[in-house]
Amino acid sequence: MDAIHKLGYSMIIARQDQMHEAYRRYHKNVHLIIGDAPPDCIYNSHCVYADFDDGSIQKTPVPPPNATHLNMPIWKLFTTNWWSHPAEPLRGPFTLSPEPYELWPPGRDAGKENFYLGYTVEPSCMDTPYAPHGQRPRQAYIFGKYLGYFLLKDYILWDEKGGMKRSVDDDFYLDFSQKENVTFLAGHFTLSQVPEGFTDPPRGIIQHERLSRSEFQKIIANSRVMIGLGNPLLSPTPYEALCLGIPFINPIRRLDKNDLDNKQTWIGQHDALIYGGLDEPYVYHVEAGDREGFRAALRKAMSTPIERYIPPHMSSSAFLGRMKTLLETDWRPIANKQMQITGYKHHS
Repeated sequence: MDAIHKLGYSMIIARQDQMHEAYRRYHKNVHLIIGDAPPDCIYNSHCVYADFDDGSIQKTPVPPPNATHLNMPIWKLFTTNWWSHPAEPLRGPFTLSPEPYELWPPGRDAGKENFYLGYTVEPSCMDTPYAPHGQRPRQAYIFGKYLGYFLLKDYILWDEKGGMKRSVDDDFYLDFSQKENVTFLAGHFTLSQVPEGFTDPPRGIIQHERLSRSEFQKIIANSRVMIGLGNPLLSPTPYEALCLGIPFINPIRRLDKNDLDNKQTWIGQHDALIYGGLDEPYVYHVEAGDREGFRAALRKAMSTPIERYIPPHMSSSAFLGRMKTLLETDWRPIANKQMQITGYKHHS
């Protein structure tokens, strides 16, 4: 929102079922329409306008003459999608992505034609003071919302033989904290999809109460490492940690056992950190289930300070530039091309 305002634009916020009515009311001043899903009437010629004056009009029914200027132009409709697959109906550049999915390896790059809009954590992060490494307690922050993350096969300490019982009864954190003088801190886990009786995380993990965003960032800033459990995927929080000078341990959920160093085969909790080329001392990639690898990464990350780090493409200025491109590009000819590619047509 800040980027839109900085570029001199205002916003109208409406529910999906109010989108068409909002456009009709303010149509002369609407530059783009951005939603988390296309409007329900996306294929309705009385709702969406797709007249291109170049012959393609013959393939697409034209709205009634008295309603043409009140219908939403197809080239102004954009859909946000957190994941890589393109959104219907025009797909490609009319799907706004949080990550540059063109970096994903072949076979997983379905979103390579999406418009990479992204986001930035810089403004909120820079409001939180940087804590010098030597002044921080020996604290490791465990990132996760749901207690059930400890019971999934993607969990960083998952034991294939021990299964869920091993995760519940695991003393890894307790032993490490006692031997290395480390406090493992986590937010208050939500009980979700966990077996009866499993109400607490593994021993050695201390939960804090729910915090405001600013209080949460202060706790992160006073940690020495952030630990990923395997989920959630592609969260902004590891970027916030890096911006505060906190390295992130990124569990690798899948890899080629015959080609361990081939990152093109890796699938992790945060794939953007893999394919974006971030490694130690900022990101420590650890295969899920590799307890010794996890232990070594913890020790190294705890003792290796880093300064604030914001990936260049996630700076405020880079994000502002992409937003400017989105708002000021003439999308009409691009939409026309995408209609031919996707076979978009109004329903009769």
